[in-house]
Amino acid sequence: MAMDVSTVIQDLRIEQVGPDTFRGHAPQPHPVSTRAFGGHVLAQALLATGRTLPHGRLPQSLHAYFIRPGDFTRPLDFSVVRHRDGGALSARRVVVSQQGDAILELMVAGGPRWPETTSHDPMPQVSGPEGLSPVQEQLTPYADEWEGWFVRPRPFDLHYPDVPPRLAADGEQDPGPRSQVWVRARGDVPDDPLMQRCLLAYASDQTILDPVLTARWGTVMPGAQNVASLDHSMWFHAEPDVSEWLLFDQFSSAGTARTGLARGHVYRQDGRLVCTVTQEGLIRSSALR
Repeated sequence: MAMDVSTVIQDLRIEQVGPDTFRGHAPQPHPVSTRAFGGHVLAQALLATGRTLPHGRLPQSLHAYFIRPGDFTRPLDFSVVRHRDGGALSARRVVVSQQGDAILELMVAGGPRWPETTSHDPMPQVSGPEGLSPVQEQLTPYADEWEGWFVRPRPFDLHYPDVPPRLAADGEQDPGPRSQVWVRARGDVPDDPLMQRCLLAYASDQTILDPVLTARWGTVMPGAQNVASLDHSMWFHAEPDVSEWLLFDQFSSAGTARTGLARGHVYRQDGRLVCTVTQEGLIRSSALR
């Protein structure tokens, strides 16, 4: 995993190899995981899309399906289809493949920077991030688990207003179907609105299924070996700035015996809703209670 966000930005680089086609690579994951991180592939696909949008337009929403696990040892190929450039919106489709096999398909709507609206669900009342401990400090007692997964360096700081899911699993608090965490990039972030969206997409895939797993399983175990992302959607309501603290307010809202649907709202500290995120995950039988 990346030491800070500059490593993520470096790893997200893509090279244009033809008309609307790009190539990139996935970094080697943490030892407990054998698959490329889905948020990384999603962010790269969004970056490829943004490179094809008309000047002045940015991704406004996205809908992705994870088709196959990504192999970090193989290059990623991004093929963008320009469906439409209308008077207000653009539509793009991106297929990400490895050696001819599709691993992710993404639809993106792009548009201009519209004025922000204050008509949205209010931010919940939680403790601010400044007085909270980093998650690595809270999970020091679990430093030996899963090859240091819980205390590893992260590209994004995570500060939980309540106890993090791993602590909740030991009975300190019933996690229930909700999880809240303050998130901020570690290191310098470029003043690039497209990269800001890509980094938020990356970060949104880190914790979105936590409430699904804690509601079903009681904890969140690392490596994504017991849960697989099926799809991921985002709607951008305001300009994100991942160099500032963002509150991820996440819910387990529905599901079946083998799937779980999570929904999240991302807020700035001033209470403005920045983004809405949804993801469905497939829960493998070994993860069920």
